[in-house]
Amino acid sequence: MSSPARIMIGNAREHPLPLRVASTVGIVGMAAGVPILLLGARAYPPVGGMLHLVLHPDLLGHLVAGPFTDDIVTKLVWLGAWVAWSWLVVCVGVEVIGVVRGRAPSRVPGSRHIQALVACLVGASLAVAVPARHQHPLRLDAVGVQAAPHAGPQAPEGSTRATSLRSTRPTRSTQPPRALVRSGGTGPDRAPRAHASETAWVTPAPPTYTVQPGDTLWSIAGSELGSPLDWHLIATANYGRVQSDGQALTDDHWIRPGWLLVIPPVGSPVVPVVPVESSSTVVLPRLTTAVSENGHPDAQKTDARVAPGREVPGREAAPRGVPVLPIGYGLLGAGVVALLDRMRRAQQRRRLSGLRIALPQGDVVELERGLRLAADQGAAEWINLSLRLLSVMVRRAKGPPPPVMAVRLREDAVELLLDPGHSVGPPPPPFENGTTGSSWLLARSGALMEALRADREVAGNDAPLPSLVTLGKDERGLLVVNLEKAGSVAISGDGTACLIQSIAAELATSAWADQIDLVLVGFGDQDKGLERVSHSDSLRAVGQKLERRIRERQALLALGEHATNAETRWLDGGDAWDLCVVVCSSSTSAEESETVASITSLVGDGSFGVIAVFGGSVPTARWHVRAEAGRVSVEGASPGWPSVSGQAVPSDLVDGINSLVTVASDTDGVSPHDMPYSALSMPIPELVAVPERGRFAALSHDEGSPGGRAHLVTTNVDVLVLGPIEIMGAARPFTRAWAVELVVYLATHPGGVNNDQWATALWPDKAMAPASLHSTASAARRSLGTSESGDDHLPRARGRLSLGPGVRSDWDRFVELSRSAGHEEWRAALDLVRGRPFDGLRSPDWALLEGILATIEAVVVDVACRYAEHCLVALDPAGAEWAARQGLRVSPYDERLYRVLLRAAEAAGNPAGVESVMAELVHLVADDVEPFDAVHPETLELYRRLSRRSLASRGN
Repeated sequence: MSSPARIMIGNAREHPLPLRVASTVGIVGMAAGVPILLLGARAYPPVGGMLHLVLHPDLLGHLVAGPFTDDIVTKLVWLGAWVAWSWLVVCVGVEVIGVVRGRAPSRVPGSRHIQALVACLVGASLAVAVPARHQHPLRLDAVGVQAAPHAGPQAPEGSTRATSLRSTRPTRSTQPPRALVRSGGTGPDRAPRAHASETAWVTPAPPTYTVQPGDTLWSIAGSELGSPLDWHLIATANYGRVQSDGQALTDDHWIRPGWLLVIPPVGSPVVPVVPVESSSTVVLPRLTTAVSENGHPDAQKTDARVAPGREVPGREAAPRGVPVLPIGYGLLGAGVVALLDRMRRAQQRRRLSGLRIALPQGDVVELERGLRLAADQGAAEWINLSLRLLSVMVRRAKGPPPPVMAVRLREDAVELLLDPGHSVGPPPPPFENGTTGSSWLLARSGALMEALRADREVAGNDAPLPSLVTLGKDERGLLVVNLEKAGSVAISGDGTACLIQSIAAELATSAWADQIDLVLVGFGDQDKGLERVSHSDSLRAVGQKLERRIRERQALLALGEHATNAETRWLDGGDAWDLCVVVCSSSTSAEESETVASITSLVGDGSFGVIAVFGGSVPTARWHVRAEAGRVSVEGASPGWPSVSGQAVPSDLVDGINSLVTVASDTDGVSPHDMPYSALSMPIPELVAVPERGRFAALSHDEGSPGGRAHLVTTNVDVLVLGPIEIMGAARPFTRAWAVELVVYLATHPGGVNNDQWATALWPDKAMAPASLHSTASAARRSLGTSESGDDHLPRARGRLSLGPGVRSDWDRFVELSRSAGHEEWRAALDLVRGRPFDGLRSPDWALLEGILATIEAVVVDVACRYAEHCLVALDPAGAEWAARQGLRVSPYDERLYRVLLRAAEAAGNPAGVESVMAELVHLVADDVEPFDAVHPETLELYRRLSRRSLASRGN
């Protein structure tokens, strides 16, 4: 038997010894040397003086009013020195704690630059001392084994004997070493040791990649994994891994040059694990790949990407716990989500009693989840309102419109990038000149945003740049380009399909593209619910329509004072100057290359309101966009434009969005026994619709309630979800926001849920480590406390959680009360309503996508209408109005409640109230629902009848 050989495997970059020593000396010198120097200079900490001022605040006025002597100046200087030293010590402590715990350090407010310096010093200093737990080298004791006369275990392909392992440190290695040991061992520093009857195999470790300047997770996934859409696999494999500068990858997904990233093997799902001790195996790495029962890496491929809109043959549903891929950089998701929300308001208004609104199923649910994760409504609102403001200011000044090539959304400002080939005058206030001389800036502030929202002239003005689409993102912000300045655009590279899809989706849904007719060529001929979108199979047919449109636009421009379609829209406005944008797929562009050339010649520079975007190489196009390896660059536009990182979108995005919109356009409603409502485990009362005047049959009685009266269960803890989230009666305050979210989720899933289910609901975009899930559940358990019997309100269970009987939600009480046949209980149920359900949740998407929110809305509205009918029959119009208003707090767009208000106003003899209710409804529809729906014919007929009665009574 050969002698044991000790092997060390590490993946952290080593710092040179002089750097480590210098960093350590620097840290110690700043932390200990500064106070020693200050004390040596007799500059003592002014603790006593500060405490004296706190106890006697009236002395502060005397100090301010007194003379400003040299002694006071000296004391202020010493005070500043002590404050700066304390600030530095806090930053050092935060960084050290973060590195030792193996997590990204917390951010100290106002300390971005000093914390970055401290991070470098701490990262190098700790290399001399105890390394962070994620930098621990993996030590293995490899034991040689005598050859056996029979066949032993077969080595995995590509593995080597542990005794012959050699360590390498390539920048991008194809087979860097990793140990896979099937053995046992004990002791914190001892390696797992193989028994004589076993063989210790060492298999290749996941490759590593050193981040270069300009790299992104998208580009690295494209070059290393073969698809940029697999970027989340790299992110999951590197969350929390402390890098050489002391930083770590977090959910903002910024990476820095010089970082060493683990590249997971293609086809093996990355699963976060924690150290698990066993009598036979010790699992040390934080991340590992799936391993089959025989110890070999599992060859089955798990694809985390979701094909929206349809089931893919041969593909199983993505397993729970796989992070959802955020789709786009915010503007795409904001447009689609806003569109879906408006259409679902129309669904609410037209829903029949006892039914539910239609919600998406299957893969499209994950598509919507990804869009909602990435949606940045604030960014979309800033771009939309700032451009409408600029249009108002230009129109007032009656000056030439600015030649805007692109818009960059920065953290501090909206920057308009102007065409350097055109001379422009000073910008209209509140816009200012940029530092380069070829841009205008609008500083972002909360006060300005509130003013823009309240300004009806700004909000009601036409969008001056309807063809803005996201190009990508760099360190300075989000870059959105104006396609109208190009006229024709050709997109090439391996990212063509994704970029074409995202352009089409943004033009179809964004708030500033309401003056666009979008023609999709080669995307299918399905007639979907996107009202500004039409489909065509042939460019030839589209070309004929474009010729007619350009001739009409030329004739209109000849009658006016302006030369181009864009200039007229800026200065005059109106729907006569809308745009027609043709987006053609790569396959159709290749098949009809001659037609492509004629269309680019026809549209010219876009002066006549027609734009063409083609997939593939089109030499005659004015702009050439290259989407390669996750980077997007433009040729033919303004010189000096940066190369930006492209959006991560599925290749069939438009198809999926069409599916979402088709479902949202269904205003007939679905049965509560259909999916997803049939899968809900929370209690739901049975509501039965009856003819119009009676409106509802009696609610089903609770079998355990004599006489139909509800029997409420006494509880220790109440979870309030019918309004702002509150937890009443807990043993101690909740110190973790996510623990509150967990309790709310469990309260709406009384049957219990497994860990993957609630983790996916709360953190759909992250693969949470079991330790994090455990700590969240433990925090919730401590805060909830125990029942009178001493049992935990959140019982301990392996892999599955459910609340104990001592924890109930106000929804449970609502259901119990509404099941009664007595109108007092109905009113008591409505009294529980405090506002919009689940208000204040950090992660509310699960309530929408699972159908929980729609169920609560439907039931509350039905009970409100039931109680209102009782009040109207009992000649209590005030009670009917109160019930309707309670229902509107939950479902503000349900038109049946407005019909109740109209009837209540009429029953109270209040004709002005009838007019006021109708005006309120029209205003609501115009602002929040149009152009997707109008006032329901039944509501309009009721208003006309009641209004004529009011006029007749006034005439008498």
